[in-house]
Amino acid sequence: MKDSTAEKREVGGLITLETKVDEIMNVPGILSYCIRKGVSLITCSDVFPETLGKLLEIKKVPDPKSFVEDLNEYLKSASKGVND
Repeated sequence: MKDSTAEKREVGGLITLETKVDEIMNVPGILSYCIRKGVSLITCSDVFPETLGKLLEIKKVPDPKSFVEDLNEYLKSASKGVND
């Protein structure tokens, strides 16, 4: 059974800087997108235990807000079958 939070994200819920990383791990396409952008959601021991904003801060992403906006656009497109 899927986590209800991840399920909500799949059907249109927006990911924010405050979203906990473990809440979005099952969203289709998110791992590959983040890795292509140089951000792994997984640490050496498990899923990153904090918010996406905190992870982007640690990874020194220059514009975290833009990263999340682009991620949401990608996921929206992917859900419509536009992306690979």
